[in-house]
Amino acid sequence: MMERPIHAKFEEFDLPEETIREEVSMAIPTFSRTKKSKIGTHCYYFQNFKTLKGLCVRIRHKDIILPGLDQLSKANYKKYRFLAKARMLFQKYHYGFNFFEQIMLMTVPHCVTSLGQGRFIVSLWSYYGFLEVDCRNRRVVYKLLDNNQENHLFGSNQIYDASSDSLYYMTYSAEDSMRKTIDPYGGVSSRILKYENRTGKTGEVWSGVFSDYMHDLILSDDKRYLVVCDMGRFSKDEDSLIPSRLLVLDLHHKKEWLIRDIPNAAHVMFDPDDQEVIYFSNHNFKFIHTPFFELIKKGSYTIKFFGPASVHKYRITPDGPKEIGVYSDPELFRMTNFHIFYSEGRKIIAAMGAPNFIFIIDPDHMKLIRKIEIENPDTDCYIGTFAPSPDGKKLYIQTTRSFQVANISDGKTEMVRQLEFNHTCSNHMITSKDTDW
Repeated sequence: MMERPIHAKFEEFDLPEETIREEVSMAIPTFSRTKKSKIGTHCYYFQNFKTLKGLCVRIRHKDIILPGLDQLSKANYKKYRFLAKARMLFQKYHYGFNFFEQIMLMTVPHCVTSLGQGRFIVSLWSYYGFLEVDCRNRRVVYKLLDNNQENHLFGSNQIYDASSDSLYYMTYSAEDSMRKTIDPYGGVSSRILKYENRTGKTGEVWSGVFSDYMHDLILSDDKRYLVVCDMGRFSKDEDSLIPSRLLVLDLHHKKEWLIRDIPNAAHVMFDPDDQEVIYFSNHNFKFIHTPFFELIKKGSYTIKFFGPASVHKYRITPDGPKEIGVYSDPELFRMTNFHIFYSEGRKIIAAMGAPNFIFIIDPDHMKLIRKIEIENPDTDCYIGTFAPSPDGKKLYIQTTRSFQVANISDGKTEMVRQLEFNHTCSNHMITSKDTDW
């Protein structure tokens, strides 16, 4: 991979003294509005609860967008290079988006991967690079694909395997993706790759025709199963979605299967006790084109729901994955985050429901245990992202205007930080035991 230093502003802040000190840090990727713009800047928060110190890392949109713009124009106008960038300004993209909406979606910060020693990867939704943030040395590096002659985009997530010091990542053809603006059923050349940090070598784990918007990637603890989610959100008509797909790979026995019938197969997790059981989320919505000035005014996309979201439970058998359970609720909408973990000896699923609910679910029976409501003291509350504490007793929660901690047992919350400006954070924060920064 190529490394390109990127300008970033590091701002340090203190966490409250009364906050319980823990051996945990967290990383939260957001957009932050500013006094001048509701689109604002990329704004990543790193909070170290051992030292009670935090960092806000700000990066300008143009510093992220410009390094990939030439490649994107080539994918879009392979045969017609004359004024390719100018042409891009006047065409329609996926979901009927204009250029501004499309580039905003492709470069939004999506999720975080911990590399240890104060280093974190921030993945973009689907662009030509990802960011490595070094909190210890206060620098950011843009990682781009070497010799990207096939013009591939990264998927939305990377996996770091500390045992081999390797990075697993997804890529797909930008040209094939652009053709789906005409044919949303079209196939897309896709790959899963493994990059060894020690040697700099890249090996292919899998390749084939799968999807653009490869959204999530997860590897089982025993390194046997690898699962990839496609979250196209393309619609057949006004009232239905083209089903997304999950790619399930058995790396030991060289088998692969597709789960084909889920509207938005967005994110996946393995059961902590049984690596042959997987859970994945269905967001069940699509993006709607928003006129330019309306988008600038509100700073977020318009979406259309096709019913409540759901969590699906599958078992991987020798004959392929079989559904064994599902949970849904009339109030479970825009489930952009869910986690499965142990809390005080009990295995639970915690799932976010817009605007300000967290559903606690029994994964064995796929039944509701309780629902927690999160509130801001002075403004409306919209949860952007959350993650469980390492001991499973608490939830760390980022809303559009605050950072809070909630007890799972009783739902009581503690305010840690209130934020001056609204943040767009419908993405994925993480907790980490890496506090060495």
